[in-house]
Amino acid sequence: MTTSPAALPSVFEILKPAVGPSSSHTLGPMLAAQAFLKKAAQPAAAMGAGARIRVTLYGSLALTGRGHLADAAIAAGLAGYGPRELAGTTLAEVEERVRKAGRVHVGDEELLFDVDRDVVFDAAPHDLPHPNTMRFVLLAADGAEALAETYYSIGGGRLAGGTFGKLDRGETRRDSVKATDVVSECERLGIDLVEHVYRAEEVEHGHSRAEVDAHLDEMWALMRKAMERGLAADGVLPGSLCLERRARNLYARFLEQLPHFHVLSPEASLVSIYAIAAAEENAAGGSVVTAPTCGSCGVVPACLRVVEEKMDVHRDGIRGALLVAGWIGSVIAANASISGAEVGCQGEIGAASAMAAGAVCYLLGGSIKDQIDRAAESALEHYLGLTCDPVDGLVQIPCIERNAAGAVSALNAASLAMISGGGDRVSFDAVVDAMRRTGRDLDARYKETALGGLATAPGIDG
Repeated sequence: MTTSPAALPSVFEILKPAVGPSSSHTLGPMLAAQAFLKKAAQPAAAMGAGARIRVTLYGSLALTGRGHLADAAIAAGLAGYGPRELAGTTLAEVEERVRKAGRVHVGDEELLFDVDRDVVFDAAPHDLPHPNTMRFVLLAADGAEALAETYYSIGGGRLAGGTFGKLDRGETRRDSVKATDVVSECERLGIDLVEHVYRAEEVEHGHSRAEVDAHLDEMWALMRKAMERGLAADGVLPGSLCLERRARNLYARFLEQLPHFHVLSPEASLVSIYAIAAAEENAAGGSVVTAPTCGSCGVVPACLRVVEEKMDVHRDGIRGALLVAGWIGSVIAANASISGAEVGCQGEIGAASAMAAGAVCYLLGGSIKDQIDRAAESALEHYLGLTCDPVDGLVQIPCIERNAAGAVSALNAASLAMISGGGDRVSFDAVVDAMRRTGRDLDARYKETALGGLATAPGIDG
């Protein structure tokens, strides 16, 4: 079935397998490379020796792409690797193989591709339709262009341009489904939010309930594995900062000090550790789940795991919570953005915190109108204006600890929503619109360029 222009993005788009450290700058270029690989197969067959592929990255992709491993991701995508195919290897290993070969297979042909020469980071000022713009070109031996495609990485690994459809510059967002529309529809039909999302997935996106459940189970398994790997790993994260992984030691100290907790709830510390574990795994280039992005991948799983352990939540409960989280993320993606390069970190950690808050509310028995909507609104509201200012272009400082902060904020927002009497003065839709407008007004230095904010603070560079 086709999706109507006003339909929200599928939960499959918001929660999906990924490889870190960035959904916009790693996953997006990888998927764009895979798409170009397919498109180039036919013209490549008619080209002689010396043909090559060249990729130019612009805007935020050019400024922070190296730290986000965009060049390695493009090499992997052109070699036919996506997130699932990387499960048995690493991004670094695939990139090294491509670098040594100096070529990639396109259909039945071999085309030249030098990772260092043919991925161009063009950081010069350009009038770009989107800050995450990339251009893939198939070049003949004489340098003539045989095929060119422009793609835009619009957040969470989602793409526009090429075969992915027209870039949305805001025209369709005015017509997008709002949270209030869904609340009214649930009340009219007498169904809860989870049932609504199941129906929307089937009607708008052609996903049966069995397919939705299988996807949710896979995503939860991947989330748990990312946290477990993060809790078990030590050593230093890749990149110029030489940042030590902390989750393992934090967890050990937490267990030692658990009998002595008095003022702060142990859940607040535990959710922070789980979030850091997943975020460190992402920073290391590991397998994670966008929720809604790689940079914010620790918030939702950390919150759900803490509640699961405390309340003994069963599989159907986790499925429902993930559907609620995915729905909240889709509302934000459709009506604002989940791209740090477009709206700052409010679209990543802010969105993730809202998703987690609503999901926790669902597990606690909250209703869509009086608790879930309110929890999402409260969580996102307090991240308005949050800048995306990664130090040295790496998804490490402040990104890892921001996952912990977003998870704690989500638990607090859910708790406040559950004990409130309802009756929001500001709706979730209003906060999403405020986030969109705030992101539009943010200076480009604070939107995933590493040109301002904490990224330029003295004494913290590598």
